[in-house]
Amino acid sequence: MSSIPLHSDEAYYWLWSTRLEPSYYDHAPMVAYFIKLTTLFSNSEIAVRFSSVIVTIILSFLLWKLVMKLFNNESMASASIVILHSMPILFTASIIITPDTPVFLFLSLATYYVWKLIDTKNCNYWYLIGLFFGLSMLSKYTACLFVMSLGIYMLLDKKLNWFKNYQLYVGIIISIICFLPVIYWNWQHDWASFSYQIGHGLSNEGIRFNYIFEYLGTQAGVFNVILFFPILYIGTKNLFSKETKNIYLAAFSVPVILFYVVTALKRLPGGNWPIPAYFTFSIIAAKYFVDGGKIKQRLVVGALIFNLVVSVIVGLHAKYTILPLDKISDKTAIADATNYFHGYKELAEKLLNDGYEFVVTPEHQLSASIAYYTKNKIKTFRYSNGHKVTQFEIWGMPEKFDYSNGAFVYEPTGSGNLPCRIDEIFNLSLDIDNIKTIRNNNIVRQYNIQKISK
Repeated sequence: MSSIPLHSDEAYYWLWSTRLEPSYYDHAPMVAYFIKLTTLFSNSEIAVRFSSVIVTIILSFLLWKLVMKLFNNESMASASIVILHSMPILFTASIIITPDTPVFLFLSLATYYVWKLIDTKNCNYWYLIGLFFGLSMLSKYTACLFVMSLGIYMLLDKKLNWFKNYQLYVGIIISIICFLPVIYWNWQHDWASFSYQIGHGLSNEGIRFNYIFEYLGTQAGVFNVILFFPILYIGTKNLFSKETKNIYLAAFSVPVILFYVVTALKRLPGGNWPIPAYFTFSIIAAKYFVDGGKIKQRLVVGALIFNLVVSVIVGLHAKYTILPLDKISDKTAIADATNYFHGYKELAEKLLNDGYEFVVTPEHQLSASIAYYTKNKIKTFRYSNGHKVTQFEIWGMPEKFDYSNGAFVYEPTGSGNLPCRIDEIFNLSLDIDNIKTIRNNNIVRQYNIQKISK
């Protein structure tokens, strides 16, 4: 975890933690708060990511408790934990920090206390459900789908009488109070973040049926290519079961996964978007394993081994570049997603050695990575010429610079043109320096460096 450099997105969230706000343009603020807490005494990679380790431990404990309360079966509890953490995307999530880290934690806690409410009929649990749902909304806006799952459960298991409990409404008030910082920030910024997220989740491209198949294929890879579709089928059937336990487990997983099938008609969902659904989805899979015969059990064991092998290979490749992707093609090596863990430290060292004090780039991740690996010794800004807005545009750029020690850093385009019209506000030196990111003797990325002048 500490030996793998920060991904460019992680660096971006770290930069937020150095400038704490009630919310941010791209996401709700909880990921920045998590990073701030773990970097009070160190800004090392392991410190930035340490909350992911803590969350992984808490989720394992919480999942064990939930399965024991549901079925009192240690084998099923153990299987649930192994299934959940063998997921390639969660294996990765346990060693990096993203907004999915806090949202998964708080939605799992809210889901757990829903079962406590069902099991004990103690309506005071609405207070905790409201608290953790509010904190999940303070983590990522997609947490709002919890309300859909809760409503579906109440409808299918005939729990509409819960609306008669005043504690539910107190819980709603608690969740709104938790979410007030985000509302306040958006009010200050013309509802910019809400508008961005609505546009990010949907598009005006028209109906695209191929996205449905691409999304479902991605989710099979996210969960398990062998188990995903059988468990999705079982979970869908369980929605209409007569057993409360089955309805509960299905309601807090299947509708979320299927919701994105609908949105995929307009825009391809991110592979990580339904991740919180896999908390109870993994229990459905574990039940399938424990209750099944030898053939089913062998199938699950084989699927888990496959997941673990894939996860370990991806983790090792991210650090040691063990997969010879260049043998397939140069384009495959360049498209490797793990490339975004590499090259930033070397670039930052070069910029420091060359004496630059401020840098402008066209990419928010690049600016953030330079800030992280120079320990904020170089002030970083972004100029995109009106293209995709990020938190850097909210922060803005100063009106005056010391032009003697600045640089524009960018990836060269195939046409040889600048990636944005920065020459409209700065003069750039005609001399172009560069630095290359090399993996397996292949150049996977290059950055050009041009000195800025008046």
